[in-house]
Amino acid sequence: MFKKIILALALLAGASFATWDYYPIPDSSYGSFEAGLYYDKDHRWSQAGVKVGARFTMVKHLEISFTGWGYQFWNEEDCANCINGGDGLRDLTIGGRYEVAPMVTAFLDFNLPVGRDEHDGYNTHPPSNGEFSMYLGAQFSVPTKLKGFKFGTEGGILWGFEYDERHYAGHYSDERGLDIHLGAEAAYTIPDVGLTPYLGFLLKFRLTESEWYDGHDNEYGYGDRKSRQFNLWLGASYAINKMIEVKAHFIFRHEKYRGIEDVESPFHLGGNANGLYMGVVFNF
Repeated sequence: MFKKIILALALLAGASFATWDYYPIPDSSYGSFEAGLYYDKDHRWSQAGVKVGARFTMVKHLEISFTGWGYQFWNEEDCANCINGGDGLRDLTIGGRYEVAPMVTAFLDFNLPVGRDEHDGYNTHPPSNGEFSMYLGAQFSVPTKLKGFKFGTEGGILWGFEYDERHYAGHYSDERGLDIHLGAEAAYTIPDVGLTPYLGFLLKFRLTESEWYDGHDNEYGYGDRKSRQFNLWLGASYAINKMIEVKAHFIFRHEKYRGIEDVESPFHLGGNANGLYMGVVFNF
């Protein structure tokens, strides 16, 4: 049973259903590209990989982004007689943000299941589960009188669509319950230094129950309504110059899953894990 839980958590521990950031859209004709390495671990399970993203302010108040894509090096549980695996291309998220009013931005993201979804073994998990999902909501940024300080918040709904499940025995297809996400981040750029420490959090809460279908017009619930997960990250970025920025942050995740314990589920909210992310941003 422990191994089943590990595999379910592994799928989402490194997944990111989030917008580029929580702050106002940059000025028009602005763009940036980011690439970084990630590593997550929880007891005997770990994963690592590289992910890239880009965003462009096409016209005033409108931003288009591509995030989450990259390559996963491994996603596996370290155990006796286990194999190495879980590598492959990651899913791609395409999104947009639009400033509907001063300090208020609406967003819409689509997760495209273009990543590898083939399993290497019972102790591994591929980068993708083949699910198409949509994340939509709004952001609110608060102007401050302190120069260099910024604060932003976000609230959104994650809607996953029914998809064929090829790993869990007896499951013909699965459908995630609706999730609500509430997050915030604060950052302060130290004057004349270029160093920006930042601190953020994200709360995920399952509003409706996830379900699976057996292919004979029968549906079953996972019992995961009211499950929740808390994410906290702490890090800093440093502007080498106007075009190049390096960043790194620690990530801490804790989940309270309320699903049926003896039923395998691909819809955990991300599980418990600690991680590290290091990246570089090119602005243009």
